[in-house]
Amino acid sequence: MNDTQIYDLLQEIKNEQHPSPFKDDEEYIGYIKDGEYDINYCCGTIIDYQKDREARSLLKSYVLYADYKRLAEFKQLYGAEYALLQAKYYKPSDI
Repeated sequence: MNDTQIYDLLQEIKNEQHPSPFKDDEEYIGYIKDGEYDINYCCGTIIDYQKDREARSLLKSYVLYADYKRLAEFKQLYGAEYALLQAKYYKPSDI
């Protein structure tokens, strides 16, 4: 995602999750970038989070759990969503 998309997502997260006003935006931007990398890596492709609402929702949940330092719990609870995205973006190979 580019910087504009990240800041749009950050604003959306702030409106929905009401994060602590004492935390710096850079911390949440770091969570967004980490979540984007994690989801893209697990799916094997670069996802357009503006178009794919399921992936966007998963990314926002990632940020919420990252903020509370509960990523292990997030991975357990959202494993099915990761699997659905993996199936959606699966590309067969000739190997």
